[in-house]
Amino acid sequence: MTRVLIADDNQRNLYLLEAILKGNGFEVISARNGAEALAAAKREPPDIIVTDILMPVMDGFELCRKWKSDPELSRIPFIFYTATYTDPKDEQFARSLGAEQFIVKPQKPDVLVAEIREVLEESRSVGGRQGARQQANEKEILQEYSEVLFRKLEKKVVQLEAEIAERKALEEQREAAIKVLEQKNAELERFTYTISHDLKSPLITIQGFAGLLKEDAEKGDLVRIQEDIGRITEAAGKMQDLLTDLFNLSRIGRIGSPYEDVPLGTVAKEAVHFLSGPISQKRIAVEVEPDLPVVHIDHARIREVYTNLIENSMKFMHDQEFPKIWIGMRREGDEPVFFVRDTGMGVEPRYLSKIFGLFEKMDGRSEGTGIGLAIVKKIIEAHGGRVWAESEGPGKGTTICFTLPGKKTP
Repeated sequence: MTRVLIADDNQRNLYLLEAILKGNGFEVISARNGAEALAAAKREPPDIIVTDILMPVMDGFELCRKWKSDPELSRIPFIFYTATYTDPKDEQFARSLGAEQFIVKPQKPDVLVAEIREVLEESRSVGGRQGARQQANEKEILQEYSEVLFRKLEKKVVQLEAEIAERKALEEQREAAIKVLEQKNAELERFTYTISHDLKSPLITIQGFAGLLKEDAEKGDLVRIQEDIGRITEAAGKMQDLLTDLFNLSRIGRIGSPYEDVPLGTVAKEAVHFLSGPISQKRIAVEVEPDLPVVHIDHARIREVYTNLIENSMKFMHDQEFPKIWIGMRREGDEPVFFVRDTGMGVEPRYLSKIFGLFEKMDGRSEGTGIGLAIVKKIIEAHGGRVWAESEGPGKGTTICFTLPGKKTP
């Protein structure tokens, strides 16, 4: 039976190679490094050796050099089987050491066995190939060995640098994700608190006036009954508004229409028309700048943006003599910036960054749920844009600005 000595420091690779060879009728001797393989060969010479290169104690190149320098082992064919040294210069160096074959892992079992049998057959037919091969001198071997190790070291350094860069990028992504999660958790905590508070308030009103309604019904006081019903209806309406706004906020990014090219002026005018009743009631002049560009957007969502911004402006007009809202565009460099500007109560600069938060209301007496601007922010960001507020302070009006990146036609 042909005896094969195999050497590999990877136990899994050693086991697989041993299983393949035994399954094809070979007797197998295993070693975990070059030193073990050399000692085993001297105790009981094999018919052939198949070895890895990258191993501790003694690597495959050093094993081959000593193997081919040993009078008793030099005629035994030597095969390298490696996944780490795959450069053509590595094979050239292996051949210069006297190796009969150089095989790159992984290899199909039948191909590997065929290679081993071919080397054995050729070795037997010529009485050993070493006689026909002159091994390089010691100086040349050491020089080439140094070059091989240096190339390997360079590759390893490049791999390590790439791994470090990848790990750094992953760490930065992880930290960014953690910050987002912390922000979301804080928002969720605040959201939960505010929801429970804002829903509890109308519920208390409903419960209170339901009790009064019962008492007034027993007394037969029709005027008070009407008042009670009115308060209950008003409280239920507030709950309905809050739940509707929450539903609108939650569906942004999940449900939407396909993006299309739409004149932005058309979208703005649709929002103005939708609010024409309260606009007329409050005698607010609304001016839509002509020639707003065509943009690639979710039509319904951007109409919702304009609707919320106009409604927001209307809430803070109070009792102005000539309230006005402007809808237009300006340029900052090459970027178009769209805006809705009003003559309302204005915002102190320190509060400008807060007004897009959930349930943020600068004036507790104002109408609405405090979700409108949060919806605007979410829609614009879903389009890949930015949104911000500008105001010179109380009494100076407010301008809400946003961008819409992507395809635009002037």
